[in-house]
Amino acid sequence: AMCSHDPKDSTSLSVETPDWRSDVSKGVKGMRIGIPKEYRMEGMSDEIDKLWEQGIVWLKAAGAEIVDISLPHTKYALPAYYIVAPAEASSNLARYDGMRYGARIAGENLTATYEDTRAGGFGAEVQRRLMIGTYVLSSGYYDA
Repeated sequence: AMCSHDPKDSTSLSVETPDWRSDVSKGVKGMRIGIPKEYRMEGMSDEIDKLWEQGIVWLKAAGAEIVDISLPHTKYALPAYYIVAPAEASSNLARYDGMRYGARIAGENLTATYEDTRAGGFGAEVQRRLMIGTYVLSSGYYDA
């Protein structure tokens, strides 16, 4: 993961980066660590369950206090992702119209150029996600 300013990324900020390594070396002794009950799902394989338990044992051995917590909105995470991610993709990729950004595929007229560029510049799955994102951002969907 990046943790510094990227001058080629317009969404990146030039702010002081915390020294994460010094925090990691402090360990977890004395920390209270919450384990969400919703993250241990019914039907989870025995292997995953054993690894989950081993992680808790390691944290306790390192001096952490383990607390059972509830994150009741966890069940909405995936549905929210399927709304937010395509909307973000549609919004962020809208600039790649072949006029100012991205490859341009010449068409018979301006409309055809836009259509051909979008069809040729993005694969079928990306196009599907862009269409979903555009729909999600539309006023008709917003009213729903």
